[in-house]
Amino acid sequence: MDIYTLTCRSLTYAQRVSRVLTAAGIRNMIVRTPQRMSREGCGYAARISGSDLGSALGALASAGVPPKKVFRQLPNGGYEEVPF
Repeated sequence: MDIYTLTCRSLTYAQRVSRVLTAAGIRNMIVRTPQRMSREGCGYAARISGSDLGSALGALASAGVPPKKVFRQLPNGGYEEVPF
């Protein structure tokens, strides 16, 4: 199963993203953004299942809270940025 990480610009923004996802029925978890994903230092992100990516991006766009970037977790533990 694919795991996607939706990076956010702040903890407050990540909490807003999480509320929108939860309201849309999408399971998610707020996590610290792995350093290799964020050039600005520490950050926060929402982690979701790959099967929910399309619904999540739609719900976030409708609510006006798009993620900063989207990354897919690779089988080797690395990350790949996904255009959205």
